[in-house]
Amino acid sequence: TRIKGPKEKVPPDAALFLDGNLLPSAAPLLLVYHKPKFVLSVMEDDKKYKDQERKHLGQVLSARYKRCGMHPVGRLDYDTTGLILFSLEGKLTQRLLHP
Repeated sequence: TRIKGPKEKVPPDAALFLDGNLLPSAAPLLLVYHKPKFVLSVMEDDKKYKDQERKHLGQVLSARYKRCGMHPVGRLDYDTTGLILFSLEGKLTQRLLHP
């Protein structure tokens, strides 16, 4: 596929060539977040709990990253703190969760 201009979207797993030479792929984008207590490890709260207004990861992640498909890697209990990674790469997520 030829790229016709700077506004054209290219899939993150596309192989890119310049003058016939393969360009190195970019490192995967990972975001790191320290989850405080009483934040759900999901992007949206379950509809049946909407009246409780529990905070969730979808509220702490910037809209810019949500639009491009960032998702949490793993889960932590509601009442615990700890490191949560966000990734765009499904294969990387699988590898981290199931080594």
